[in-house]
Amino acid sequence: MYEIFKKTALLPAILIAVAVSLSGCNATSAKKKVRNTPSPAAVQGATAAKTESRQCTDNFDLLKKLNPTAFTLYRSQFDAINASYSYYNENRELMEKDPQEVMTLTLNDKLNLICDRVKSQTFIEIRNRMNTISKI
Repeated sequence: MYEIFKKTALLPAILIAVAVSLSGCNATSAKKKVRNTPSPAAVQGATAAKTESRQCTDNFDLLKKLNPTAFTLYRSQFDAINASYSYYNENRELMEKDPQEVMTLTLNDKLNLICDRVKSQTFIEIRNRMNTISKI
């Protein structure tokens, strides 16, 4: 009789524990869905970032045609940043939160700096060409 009581008392406890853990998973999943839903401002920011990224790429392509020497210089800088991004992504899980944040900010700043340099150099090259045309 004790064995039956032990089994029957254990069964409801297991069922309750399973029900609680399943409901906890559902609540966690629901929270994640709400948290992962981007706000309209985030969507606009992502669209602006894509546009800036595309413009940076376009400037690189244009600079390649206007001044291949400058393009090679900035391309090597871009490759160095890209290698650092790869290293960071491979080792990110080993880092604590603060070094991760510093690394992300530094790499993004350097990438933006290179894009700004390319943009400036492209403007200079176009201006030089326009000066040549103006002298005609």
